[in-house]
Amino acid sequence: MASTDDSKGGACCHLVGWVFLALFYFAIFVVPMTLLPPDLADPGNLPTTCSVELTGFKGLQAASAPGATSPAFDLVVRVHNGHNFHVSHGGGDVVVSYAGVPVARGRTPSFGLYAKEAVALPVNATSQGLGVPEDLFRLLTEERSRGVAQVEVELKVAWEAFACDVDLDGGHPPRASACYKPTTIYY
Repeated sequence: MASTDDSKGGACCHLVGWVFLALFYFAIFVVPMTLLPPDLADPGNLPTTCSVELTGFKGLQAASAPGATSPAFDLVVRVHNGHNFHVSHGGGDVVVSYAGVPVARGRTPSFGLYAKEAVALPVNATSQGLGVPEDLFRLLTEERSRGVAQVEVELKVAWEAFACDVDLDGGHPPRASACYKPTTIYY
């Protein structure tokens, strides 16, 4: 009879050992893979990235200037789908700001990108107002004279928001500015 109790005790130890191994495997391999963002869980799956190139602008004069026109910006938005899946976008708002003040708005066209594809989208952002407010124009003139004037371009692509700081007088050929994920979006 003592041998029967020993066999039950050994089976119990084996069962506890298997349960422990299963929990260990689950804790070490399964849980971290489900808690990681998709781009870290699968190293081939990278986030969507954007850049913006300013190809031209007009209307950056004081609102009180004779013949003042509405600010307008010609942009090229480049989107790279780093994901391993299709990304579609039904078009979205683009806001061009200077010193935190929106000066023009536009929209990106609709597009779809398969895994790892990229696209360049022309965007024309315009304003309904004429010229730039006087105080803002003085700051703009000063920063342009020092070669440090930048506009911020905010946009949404698919389900993600992006912002880009674009040199206003970037030279020729214009260079693309990489976008980042902003902490707040103002539109």
